[in-house]
Amino acid sequence: MYLKDQKYMAALAGEGSLTRAARRLNLSQPALSKWLLDLEQEIGMPLVIRSRNGLVFTEAGQIYLEGCRECLEAALEIRRELDALSQKSKQSIILGGSPIRGAQAFAKIYSEFRRKYPDIDLQFVSDKNPVLKKMLSEGEITMSLLGAMETSLPNLEYLKFMDEELLVMLPKGHSLSYDYKTLPPNQPYPAMDLANLAGTPILTTASETSYGDMVLTLYRNAGLESNIIFRSNVIPLLYEMVLNGVGAAMIPDSYYNPEDGISVYSLSPRIIVYQGIGLRSGHPLSDAEEYLIHLVMNNWGSPYYMHQYADYYLEQRKLRIDAYEYNKI
Repeated sequence: MYLKDQKYMAALAGEGSLTRAARRLNLSQPALSKWLLDLEQEIGMPLVIRSRNGLVFTEAGQIYLEGCRECLEAALEIRRELDALSQKSKQSIILGGSPIRGAQAFAKIYSEFRRKYPDIDLQFVSDKNPVLKKMLSEGEITMSLLGAMETSLPNLEYLKFMDEELLVMLPKGHSLSYDYKTLPPNQPYPAMDLANLAGTPILTTASETSYGDMVLTLYRNAGLESNIIFRSNVIPLLYEMVLNGVGAAMIPDSYYNPEDGISVYSLSPRIIVYQGIGLRSGHPLSDAEEYLIHLVMNNWGSPYYMHQYADYYLEQRKLRIDAYEYNKI
């Protein structure tokens, strides 16, 4: 069994078609067909059957395929261990994030990460969302906590681990205030038209936040741009200013505490923003990097169903990258 045979068999299994497998391997379809015929003659029995639904592996083919996968995984693991050995003395992980929530998450997970990976230099860099994206795409940081309005980011992969709704938060004593205890349990917050905030001072996020420009557009369309008296990319500051009666603000629901006495409204349609981790496209995650992602999610308070999604995403991502790596062994 040769390494070429192993890679070709893995491609056939992954694509289910000679044509697609040949394309993945940068071969012509006749060349791949001839290789398969020669291999079957060498073994003395058919390995695959061509059907209308694609390739079907025979019993012998399944046995041979399993052996190929084990050999490929062993070869890949050997290469990873050799790479890790050569980089052991200088291996580091740089996590990017905001100076507030990102820094808080990093402080919570640092000790636990160091206990498991004491030889890895774990660092944290804080900056604004656009700067972190640029640093990530240019390889200056390993991964970054990012807020986003969508999961498709240019040249990056985005692992979403939390949905947050943007809520309009009103200070105590506002004409639209209400007692949250009067709301039906487990029901959405009441919706409002932003035009109802005419005459209300507005506190808003700066444009460098992931949703800053969108929020400004909403205020502008509602005729409220002239009501804006303060801008900041520090969301906890905006929340505290609402608590102190300065004005109204659009803030993610994770900051809201009903016991604080302020009133909140949804918009119609509801606006959802994401929290997640950005990675460079195609960057193969080490065990330590994958562990760091799970630590951050656990300490961010992400819901369990998002953990399941992340596990599935990371597994599928590993399969895609391994398929690419197999072709470089």
